[in-house]
Amino acid sequence: MPSVIAPRCTRLAPGERGGPIDERGLAELRERARERVRAVLAAVPLPRPWSMNAWVDRLEAWRGREIDLVPVAHRPGQPSGAWQARPGYDLIAYAGQTSALHQDHIIAHELAHLLCAHTGTCLMSEREAAELAPDLAPRALSHLLTRVTSGADEYEAELIAVLLMSAATSEPPAVRPGASGRAADQARRLAALLR
Repeated sequence: MPSVIAPRCTRLAPGERGGPIDERGLAELRERARERVRAVLAAVPLPRPWSMNAWVDRLEAWRGREIDLVPVAHRPGQPSGAWQARPGYDLIAYAGQTSALHQDHIIAHELAHLLCAHTGTCLMSEREAAELAPDLAPRALSHLLTRVTSGADEYEAELIAVLLMSAATSEPPAVRPGASGRAADQARRLAALLR
């Protein structure tokens, strides 16, 4: 899969919702998101048991490009995650002080921006970026958390994140070896459908 280098900036502007979404294109957008998830999961299967780090490792191998995950401090009113395409790797920042499941969802949302090659416009200075993540070099984070994206891009990224996390966290029902009866047969059929 070819890599697309996005602008340095990656986030929705404060107070913005990314602009209006054309209601007429929602069905097409939803189908495009479902197809993108089907394609990526066919190429990069989810690990069982689920692990975001293990899946990111698989994505890196598939894309031939590293993805660094960086927890950052989150403040109310600020974005909880961001993606930045660097010259030799991709950087995903996510809120470090939230639940593991929420962190995975934030990362999945940013991976969706990456997989869709969404782009945007810078809003934040290096100084503002350094204030958000004082432990990292200001140049490493300059503009990291500032992309104005379209409402459609945000909607698509969120839908893809929900679809990915639904697939990642849904385990087929376990059927004990040798189990028999109606319930065991139903569980086997359901497990076959979920594969």
